[in-house]
Amino acid sequence: MSLGFTAMRGFAVTLAAAGLVLTGCSGDDGAKTKAADSGSQGGGLVEVLGSLSAKGSAARYLEYGDMAHWRAIGAANDAGATGDRRWVSAMGVGLGNIALRADVVTQQTGINVYKVDRVVAYGMPPENALRLEGAFAVDDIKSKLTTLGAKPRTMGGQEGLTFTKDNQIDMNGPMVKIGLMNQLNQVVVTDKALVAGAAAAPVEAGLASSGSLKDSADHTAVASCLGDVAAALIAAPPQVAGVKLYGLGLRKPAAPGDPAVNVVCALPLVPEIKNNFTSKFTPQAKVLRDAVDGIEHDEVSAGGQTVLRATVKIKPDGPAILVQQLFLRNQLASLIDPAAPVDPAGAVMPGS
Repeated sequence: MSLGFTAMRGFAVTLAAAGLVLTGCSGDDGAKTKAADSGSQGGGLVEVLGSLSAKGSAARYLEYGDMAHWRAIGAANDAGATGDRRWVSAMGVGLGNIALRADVVTQQTGINVYKVDRVVAYGMPPENALRLEGAFAVDDIKSKLTTLGAKPRTMGGQEGLTFTKDNQIDMNGPMVKIGLMNQLNQVVVTDKALVAGAAAAPVEAGLASSGSLKDSADHTAVASCLGDVAAALIAAPPQVAGVKLYGLGLRKPAAPGDPAVNVVCALPLVPEIKNNFTSKFTPQAKVLRDAVDGIEHDEVSAGGQTVLRATVKIKPDGPAILVQQLFLRNQLASLIDPAAPVDPAGAVMPGS
């Protein structure tokens, strides 16, 4: 579908599954403030923050996915997506082309991304890495990686494996042959987690035992604002403006046939953000009106921080992770922050 130019359908709808009435909101000061309760504390997302160093590149950018949830509702199994294909893009959050080569990666390395519980990809190249959480057959994975040519290397005080020097790509190496580049250059695997990346430093940043992002008031507030999500993105803006930290997520559907509900959270630096967000981030916005049935604005108080939030009901034929896609295309920030750069091309990209 194309996001943008057709007439907007009625946007006042009742979202029974989430217990929310979603309406287009004006820019007044009537947005409700809610304390983050036990049902919206960020769930697995907050827990994952406890393994990511607050001093590493994860503080600037991370993607999160709850693969266990997709299996629990029957939208995926150990071999990949099943049934309703609209959730495929959400299942791939954080995995990149590893998801596209999942069968070969599993066969060659013993790493099955569809059997993990949680996924978090963090940082930007060359300081990026991937952390998988779940139950891992450590001996089998190490044996397969060693057979492919990996050598021992200690990272973050733990025994790991390395294929080549940091950030190098061996065009004749085993990773390229199975369709990857250097995502598995450096690997540390335990029975509960696997962390991999092109270089040792970002891998070590995913093995934090103290000084983690869970200790960051900003990150935990945004994660609590997002609530119990199946997929999410938390990012600082590329340049300092009116928003300190963004959170974008897909709430967990209870069943594969449920509507997609997106969440946008913005931790403001200046009070003007609230009026801009509530007046511009509405179903009438050009990049939203073809894909959105309704939006509700409120505020969430968590850890002494107040985070602005919009809960977005996606139309049945709309992209399941619409707000994340728009953010990555630089088409979302200007609807929240008046100081954010506007999409330079003014283009409306097709949805997935």
